[in-house]
Order: sequence, then C-alpha cells, then structure tokens
Amino acid sequence: MTLSIAAFGAFHEAIYGVRPFPWQERLLAQIEAERGWPRVLDIPTGAGKTTCIDIALFALALDTQREPADRWCARRIAMVVDRRVVVDQAAARGRLLLRHLAEPRTKVTEAVATALRTLAGPGDDPLAVFALRGGIARDDGWAQSPHQPTIIASTVDQVGSRLLIQG
Repeated sequence: MTLSIAAFGAFHEAIYGVRPFPWQERLLAQIEAERGWPRVLDIPTGAGKTTCIDIALFALALDTQREPADRWCARRIAMVVDRRVVVDQAAARGRLLLRHLAEPRTKVTEAVATALRTLAGPGDDPLAVFALRGGIARDDGWAQSPHQPTIIASTVDQVGSRLLIQG
C-alpha cells in the first residue's frame, strides 16, 4: 500500500476507532503542502490537539516515500507541556501508537509501520516512546539513536534540564 494524505483518516480510525476531525486532516494536508508546521496552533481545550502527535508521525511516514535529499520531517516528535498529567496522556497515546505499529492489523497501519522501520535501525521497533517529567526514573534512551522515529512527551522543566544542564 502506498501512503497518501487521504489515508490518514483510515490510520486514525484503525488506532482509535473514530475518524479524525476535519481540521486535523486539513492540518496534515497543510503541513505536507508547506513542508512545515504553522508557527501557532490556536485550538481550544478538548478539540484534539494531542492528535498532532499522530499527524506528525503520519507525515514522517509519508516523508519516507521521498528521496532522502528531499525529506523534511523530523524523526523526533516532541510534545512539551506544563502539566504532568498531559505528559502522561501524550506518552500513553504514543505507546498505543507503538502497539498498533509493532503488530499492525490493518493495511494502513502496516504501511505506516513499514515506512517508519525504514528509518529505524535493524531490529528496532518502528517507533520509540519516552516520557520526561519529574517524579519518574530518568531514562535517556530517547538520545541513543538519532535515526529512530521517537515520540517524546515532556514537561517544559525537563526539556530545559535535559537540553541545557543535562538532567
């Protein structure tokens, strides 16, 4: 199966059992067309901002279909927020994505998993997921392989600590 923007709805439905909101599909089309994210996403609470993780991951899978010199997507998808509970929710979402990609049950999840595996190292999962926040054991696995597609959910404080003062 060749991935396309039109397949995002089926991907989202395969993972969550529901189609994405129209704005989420438009956002994917926009970032694909512009090869970049908008500077600001001004979206109300409860409108599905966390789905931006899925959008970024799907865009990365689409990007693997380009020649390496033409690729633009980052392999690290970071959701940085100021609430631990939201970090935990984003990390849980990432782990759910990983479960569906590690053992795909639909053609579209298999296509996304196959695309992401072309970026990961031999024998690696198609995706790695990490939560960085206070109150949990330190895990620097997110920094081990720059090639591995990775979702990182973190608090603002932890990103500053890990990047500026090395945890």
